[in-house]
Amino acid sequence: METLNKSIRLLFLIEYDGTDFSGWQWQARGRTVQRTLEGVMQRVFGQPIRLVAAGRTDAGVHSLGQVAHCNVVDCRVPVERIPQAVNNLLPPDVRILQTSIAPPNFHARFSAVRRTYEYCITKRFHPLTRRRAWTPNFLWDDEIIGREIQLLIGRHSFRSFALFNPKEKDYVCDIFEADWKYDAKGCTFTITADRFLHKMVRGIVHSLIDLGRGYYSLEQFSALLHSSTGNAAVRFAPPQGLTLVRVEYPDCY
Repeated sequence: METLNKSIRLLFLIEYDGTDFSGWQWQARGRTVQRTLEGVMQRVFGQPIRLVAAGRTDAGVHSLGQVAHCNVVDCRVPVERIPQAVNNLLPPDVRILQTSIAPPNFHARFSAVRRTYEYCITKRFHPLTRRRAWTPNFLWDDEIIGREIQLLIGRHSFRSFALFNPKEKDYVCDIFEADWKYDAKGCTFTITADRFLHKMVRGIVHSLIDLGRGYYSLEQFSALLHSSTGNAAVRFAPPQGLTLVRVEYPDCY
């Protein structure tokens, strides 16, 4: 295949175990996913690389389907060989799953229309899943949570469930799907929305557990969805249970 001697926008599908990363976003001193990938890609492409991701996952948060893009001038590596070339130089906790050429107007963050996260909870601590799940030290009722979780569907202010951000104009998000699957071993919370705020999923998860154990009444939980001022009582589930599952784009991409 001929090499591509022109400026192109590359799209990457990325998987990583976030345990030993200080999140996605580049930091001068911390080990981050973005910094790790950019360092390797600079060696592969022979030029400075700046990745733009669909979302900035926090320290300890994982990804099965992070999406990022970058521009490359005079790419000397055939596109189908880029994943192997990059993966050969990456540490074992991050991998490029797929690479393709994106339209020039594609933007990993702003072109996205839906994002899906999963949060895993176990009822007993398991050494083999400690990096991928949270084990609360109290009991809760899954049936209550499963019955009331539909309250999340729709357009709401999630100010109560997210960290304050002075740059945020509003905290309104559209929730398309929310599901609470459970069995004797634990549960998995899945949520799909147009966007997510900082620590929003983790705030929702802890609040749902608090609803299921009687710390919140149904009325109190419902009130959180209609608050535009925040609520200091909301706590955040730890990061290790959270995984970015997929990011979706319009058919034109």
